[in-house]
Amino acid sequence: MVRPPSPGVSAVDPFAARCARLGPALMRDLALTDVQAAGLLGNLGHETGGFRHLQEIAPLKRGSRGGWGLAQWTGPRRVAMEQWSRVHGLDPASDAANEGYLVAELRGPEADALAALRRSVTLAQATETVCRLFERPGIPALPRRLVWARRALTAIRGRPAQSLSTPPRRRR
Repeated sequence: MVRPPSPGVSAVDPFAARCARLGPALMRDLALTDVQAAGLLGNLGHETGGFRHLQEIAPLKRGSRGGWGLAQWTGPRRVAMEQWSRVHGLDPASDAANEGYLVAELRGPEADALAALRRSVTLAQATETVCRLFERPGIPALPRRLVWARRALTAIRGRPAQSLSTPPRRRR
């Protein structure tokens, strides 16, 4: 039996669908509130055009490979993501690599950004904290990131939290 999408999650909106799945996992794995997870996902949504672009379309720095992946990792951070993926036997374009490295980076070299995110109380604070301390973009575009964060929060709250490894219960 195919289950209809949860309220607030469109069946044709890949951003909302991924936020509904990934948000609760980030909340569990990184000890975040729904607001904090949405601030993180809003930034990722902004960076990737709603999870549609893994490769940066128009890199600002001439001659660079540009940003890659969920967080649009650049320079040494991109190299580290690609190396992490190889070590774990994952395709750097896969969800498993992108989501796994995001968690690994926030628990490791970006732990200060995670600690600051955990102190954020509002969606605006969480979104700005991730932008300023984790993404560190050349062009912040905070209002647009906040729009994505609001969409992420709606998606997260529209679906009950469950583990990524736990299949949904069947209705009888």
